[in-house]
Amino acid sequence: MKLVWLHGPPAAGKLTVAKALEKEHGFKLFHNHLAVDLSLSIYDEFGEKDFHDFTNSIRRQTLSKANELGVQRIAMTFMTCAEEDREEIKRYLDFFESENIQVFPVHLSPRHDVLISRSSSVERQKSHKISCEQHLSELLSQWRFFPIHHRNTLEIDNSEKPAKDVALQIMHHLEAN
Repeated sequence: MKLVWLHGPPAAGKLTVAKALEKEHGFKLFHNHLAVDLSLSIYDEFGEKDFHDFTNSIRRQTLSKANELGVQRIAMTFMTCAEEDREEIKRYLDFFESENIQVFPVHLSPRHDVLISRSSSVERQKSHKISCEQHLSELLSQWRFFPIHHRNTLEIDNSEKPAKDVALQIMHHLEAN
């Protein structure tokens, strides 16, 4: 199974690009908030107790099942700040290797002004996503969002690129590797 692991800051366009991969190129879509929302249905607050461990176990079990079912290509969205999440990223990379999942980390890195303008979209406000410009601005000043270090990593500045074009660039990257 080939996994496109879309990662980057909030409002980077991860889900939008994943939807383009799904629509234009036949990928299955497993976005971050499927696991987060499921966890929030039983936890009182995001991040409490073992929330992150449980949420990550949902992701791994889902990807393992997709691989078992013979899914050929899947796009997964994930907000990660490589340095802060280094240990969890390593666990994921080890998991992918153990499951024989070929991973292609794709770091979406639009400019900060683009992130801020995207953060208040109607779609974001309807979800559990960060949709407050001030909150996102504070987060961006506190955290550095780096690409995941891996031989198949692709970094894309999608500030001005439509999701369909980003998806096509990802497809070319998959074909070349």
